[in-house]
Amino acid sequence: MTSLPVLGSVGVSFAARRSWLASAARVACLALGVAGSATAAFADPIRTVTTGDFFSGNDDTGFNFGGVDFHFHVTQPLDAVVSCTPCTPGTAINLSSTVAVTGWSAGTATIDGQTYQSVFFSGALNFQAGSVIAPSGNASVLLFSPFTFTGSLAGFADASLSGTPLFSTNLVGAGAAPGAVALFSNEVVSTGLSLSQVDFHFDTASATPEPSSLLLLAPGAAWLATRRRKRSTGNSAANN
Repeated sequence: MTSLPVLGSVGVSFAARRSWLASAARVACLALGVAGSATAAFADPIRTVTTGDFFSGNDDTGFNFGGVDFHFHVTQPLDAVVSCTPCTPGTAINLSSTVAVTGWSAGTATIDGQTYQSVFFSGALNFQAGSVIAPSGNASVLLFSPFTFTGSLAGFADASLSGTPLFSTNLVGAGAAPGAVALFSNEVVSTGLSLSQVDFHFDTASATPEPSSLLLLAPGAAWLATRRRKRSTGNSAANN
């Protein structure tokens, strides 16, 4: 084995030093290139959620995500991911939220042509939305905001989430019409107005989470009925 000269040793020329440094740099670049290639090779794919919903608050909650070559569905009791009780009228309430997915009930998944009838999800869902202004009055009110979404999910065969996952993927998406939906209600008069439900509806529109809201003059019960129909449709798609 040939020993490389130590920089600063007596008799080592500047040319030799430059040659040694150039060799070391080439070796370092090669090592970084190999490491980078390995990281890219094992990175989870990024999939775009183009249809589906995330529901929180009240009943019939969970998520139903769909896109090219994948569909994930799970029902899980969830409080509204953003809350205020009582809500002060005129207060700006940001609908952004991060949801940890762990310890949930079994769901279903179809990904890359493979269907899993019982799968336990693990991961995190990050919704970036705008703010809505808490309304006044006693009537149920729906307010909306566009949102963007990033997340990651892995699927496991058992509830302990141990062993090698059946699949894992990164997710991106957005929604603008209706986007993030906040239901304010006054069902319990003694507690005042509350934010009882926050849902996120995905579509293919490019959403920019700027502070914005839209008042829909329709009772909250109508949206709840719509939610149940959408969840029923999601269950049917998951079982087919």
